[in-house]
Amino acid sequence: MTSRDRGLQPERTALAWQRTGLSAAVVAVLLLRSGITSGSALELAGGACAAVVVLLSAAAARAVPAPRLRLRLVTAAVLACGLCTLASVLAR
Repeated sequence: MTSRDRGLQPERTALAWQRTGLSAAVVAVLLLRSGITSGSALELAGGACAAVVVLLSAAAARAVPAPRLRLRLVTAAVLACGLCTLASVLAR
């Protein structure tokens, strides 16, 4: 049985937070662009929530393990982004 190297877990977690931030940045740019061109306040709000996810995930990548409050804030921002996007799609 091989021993597990626990020294790499923080690095993997930081990389996962970086991937989360990158994907949230793409979503934020797309929602903000779509909100500006169509004039949809819901898409702009969704883009703003995604931008908050980018900032929080960047902070979480630097402080591994992330505090529970930060994890809850990221979860709330992702849910808010999803709800704004869903409302925008249903409003069309």
